[in-house]
Order: sequence, then structure tokens, then C-alpha cells
Amino acid sequence: MDVLFLILVVSTGTILGNEFNIGFLIHPALSRTDAERFLPAIQVFAKLFGKIMPFWMAGTALFHLVLLIVTWNWPAISTVLLLVATLLWLIICVFSVVGPVPINNRVKAWDIRNLPPDWREQRRRWDQLNAIRVVMIAAAFVALAESYRTLGWH
Repeated sequence: MDVLFLILVVSTGTILGNEFNIGFLIHPALSRTDAERFLPAIQVFAKLFGKIMPFWMAGTALFHLVLLIVTWNWPAISTVLLLVATLLWLIICVFSVVGPVPINNRVKAWDIRNLPPDWREQRRRWDQLNAIRVVMIAAAFVALAESYRTLGWH
């Protein structure tokens, strides 16, 4: 079980760092440049992460579920915390598909010479949704780490 916890801590922590970095460092820095520089860079990230993140996030959620099943010991605090982390990951996956992903898909298809009139608002909306997602991922990370800490048999 220690290995599975380690995999999940690394996966969740890396996703958290990635989403935080994109939302709070890269996007703000790039958005201070003009659209001709900002949007092509964002499109590169949108295309790359559009391919990787569905599998990475869904896999992380699935591994949480597997770990929850194999360590189930209700009502132990470790189980409660892992249940919270697992539920958060399921919410994160649904939230991503409903919120930021559709915006990312539109951004990937934009032509820099013919941007939609509300393109800045769509980018701001993505940043807002990503900030919410970062908070949920951080909460899932804390719940996962605390679950491991309280498990007691490692």
C-alpha cells in the first residue's frame, strides 16, 4: 500500500504544481504581453495538456478509488480522509470536463487573426475555473497525505 500511496502523492502533487504553475505563474506572465505572443503560447499548452490531462486526472482518480477499496476500514479517520480525497478527485474530473476543458478546446482552435470578440473574457473565465480546480486539487492532496499519515501501519 505504501507504493500506491507514494504514486498518488507524486501524481496529485505534480498535477497540483502543474495547474498552479499554469494558472498563477505562466498565464499571468504571458497575459502581460500582446495577444500575438500570448495566444500561440497558450495554444501550445492547451494542445499538450489536452492530450495528457484526461488520462492523468482520470488515472489519479481511479488509483484513489482502488486505494480506498483496498484500505477500507470504516470509520477510521484514514478511510474518511481517503474517501474525501477520492470524492474530490471525482468532482475535479467532472468539473474539468464541464468548466475549463470546453474553453481550452475553443482556445486551441482560435485563429490569431480572427479572435472571437470575447476572447479575453474566455481566458479570464478559464483562469477563474482553474483557480477553483487548484483549490480542490490542493484539498485532495492534503486529504490524501493526512490519510496516509493517520493510517498507522506504514
